[in-house]
Amino acid sequence: MKKGFFKRILALSITVLTLASAVSGCGDKGTSKEDMENPSGKLVIGGWPAGDEAFKSMEAKFKEKYPDVELEYQFMNTEDFRQALNTSLTAGSNAPDVAMIEGAWIGKLRESNALENLKEEPYGAEKYKDDFVEFNWNQAYSVDGSRLSAIPWDIGPCSFFYRKDIFEEVGLPSDPAEVEKLISTWDGLLEVAEKVHIPNERWLLPQASYLYQWLFINRDYFNEKLELQLDRPGSIEALNAAITMRENGWDAQTSDMWTNEANAGFANGSIVAVATGAWYGGFLKSWVSPDNAGKWGITKMPAGIDDCNWGGSFLAIPSQSKNKAAAWAFVEFMLANSEAQNTMFEAVDYFPAYKPAWEDTAIYDAEDPYFDGQKSKALWVEIAENIKPVYTTMMDSTCEGNILNAVNTGLNEGKSAEEIIAYVEEFITNETAEDRAANIDVLKDAGLWKE
Repeated sequence: MKKGFFKRILALSITVLTLASAVSGCGDKGTSKEDMENPSGKLVIGGWPAGDEAFKSMEAKFKEKYPDVELEYQFMNTEDFRQALNTSLTAGSNAPDVAMIEGAWIGKLRESNALENLKEEPYGAEKYKDDFVEFNWNQAYSVDGSRLSAIPWDIGPCSFFYRKDIFEEVGLPSDPAEVEKLISTWDGLLEVAEKVHIPNERWLLPQASYLYQWLFINRDYFNEKLELQLDRPGSIEALNAAITMRENGWDAQTSDMWTNEANAGFANGSIVAVATGAWYGGFLKSWVSPDNAGKWGITKMPAGIDDCNWGGSFLAIPSQSKNKAAAWAFVEFMLANSEAQNTMFEAVDYFPAYKPAWEDTAIYDAEDPYFDGQKSKALWVEIAENIKPVYTTMMDSTCEGNILNAVNTGLNEGKSAEEIIAYVEEFITNETAEDRAANIDVLKDAGLWKE
């Protein structure tokens, strides 16, 4: 769930955050059992759109249960919130009581004492462990397993979003099953790119570099030895397809899918498709392409890419919060609650990480009018059940945007697939050197690093 790739998490060292939280007083030992059972006072929730719309869809129900808690929302674009949160965590002041954490940030923030350890009392969050998607829950543990710094809100089962009306216009199949079959190879995807293309007017994708980025959409960049895993099965084929797409001008060549130019393209049909997490469905409906209901379809990822996940978010409680009782009441009510998760899902397409929510067949078997009556939620459940765990590191956020940018540079310079991989490896290795050193220090402290 993001509105922009970010180059790296602010110079947010674990040491600085730990010291900051020690100064501000982590743990709040004064929160009593009575406080936890009867929370009151003002609660500030911070994050990015459309998280606020999701919470507002359940606000009345929350107020029924906790009438003495006053909710205040501090929401801004993703990058601005990231910077503000990092600054407040480091300073030990001005953080919200409940903070949204984007999936790419968790590798760094999970190690910090600037966030409450939800394993401990008075929270006892471990009782919910088996109710949440395993890979997502495990990402919030510190490397030594002693801390649980956040609770998963949503995951992003990946799918291919495409304009059905434009596919039909150029004589392509538009039925999701037929489209899935057509784009099951890179050649099939390139066939689609060629057919929808109108020079200087219409393109299949925002950028050809995404064909390679899709192989890493799970953010599984490194193994447990912190070795970069770039040259994986299908990488040469994906890059050769990206090279063909760029050489023929079949991609719009926006810097990424989050620019104003790309958003306008999705809205006016000059960019025909995008592959991303389920949460993007809510973006299409609310602010990217709200006037095109019934014209979009979704299917599984192209070129035989395994069922995978992109993004998702967590809720965390900064240790500096002055109202931890209300903060935990809010987190628990919104996330460990099928009604809340499903109400928010229907409001903004944030696919629940809370598995009991999936049992509501009236919701998950329903037809989605925005997607021309397709059972979008049933498809995302099918994908979610097959998502494999990944190894999370402190380098992941730095990797994500830089892989896309490095591949784009290679395409612009006319490099071969092999040359692009070598260039990306060198570029990413340099960009992640500081984070890698910090990650090694954390692993050493946990007794988990072998030279």
